[in-house]
Amino acid sequence: MKNEEVFYKLQESYMNNETNKGDRRKLHESWFNESTVDFWRHKRMYETISLVAKYYNNKKWISIGDGRYGLDSFYLNKLFNINVFPTDIAAGMLAEGKKRGLYKNYSVENAESLSFKDKSFDIVFCKESFHHFPRPIIALYEMIRISRIAVILIEPNDQVTFNQYSKKKYVKSVFKILLSKIFNKDYQPYLPNLTEGSHFFEESGNYVYTLSLRELNKITHAIDLGGLAWKGFNDQYIEGCEFEIADDRNAMFKKIKESIIQRDNLCIANPSLYNYGMLIAVLFINPEQQELVTMMKKDGYIFAHKELNPIFNKR
Repeated sequence: MKNEEVFYKLQESYMNNETNKGDRRKLHESWFNESTVDFWRHKRMYETISLVAKYYNNKKWISIGDGRYGLDSFYLNKLFNINVFPTDIAAGMLAEGKKRGLYKNYSVENAESLSFKDKSFDIVFCKESFHHFPRPIIALYEMIRISRIAVILIEPNDQVTFNQYSKKKYVKSVFKILLSKIFNKDYQPYLPNLTEGSHFFEESGNYVYTLSLRELNKITHAIDLGGLAWKGFNDQYIEGCEFEIADDRNAMFKKIKESIIQRDNLCIANPSLYNYGMLIAVLFINPEQQELVTMMKKDGYIFAHKELNPIFNKR
């Protein structure tokens, strides 16, 4: 059995069995409570794409890795009145979501080998699932393959960049560069080693593969996609927030909100030193209409510069 197939089986088993053991059932039931701090967190993430959702509300959507009872599909429909078809590698929670009346149909799908024909859907939505896949780039190419308009990713942002290094090291590097210029000597500045950084593995055995804006931009160029738009986003998770009420009098809620505001301010004031914890990325299959581009920019999205391929774009 190939390595990736081992992880497929582990993930499927975990989603169908391990997640329903002991106290996990109580945790799962909390996901349906819209008054909790955890629901507030997830709703904030959905709202980052509200403009795109409303613009394409009459299009055909699909959610990939929608393992929490298909709740991405359900809440996108509830919040923005869009029809989203839910999929996941395991049938268990999707089947229960259907029994609860959250949606009429679903499909059990391996994100790295989707069963759908090319351009079967307009918009592909993948929230906090990309980092669970054993070979996520293959899954991304599959999502692009079945999409006619765009692929939307909401994922943890890769922190192994220059931004992760301390201000002290940054200042020392600048100081060493100045000394090199003044004394004409080779004072080596501190250069970040991009092989550094923590690596994480989840209970199901998969490697946590965070999203890289640089890699997405390279893919956009490599297969000549229409464009890439992105927005930074900060979130804060504290264990137990699933059972706390999202009320400003609640100590945990206040702590989470203050932490997010503090991180937002750091990212705005010092973008070269602080990175957003989450990344919302929209990969357009074809160049988008200027009307939507203008609206998204006003909404805080940044459109990555796209170099034209000289071979395919000859005048």
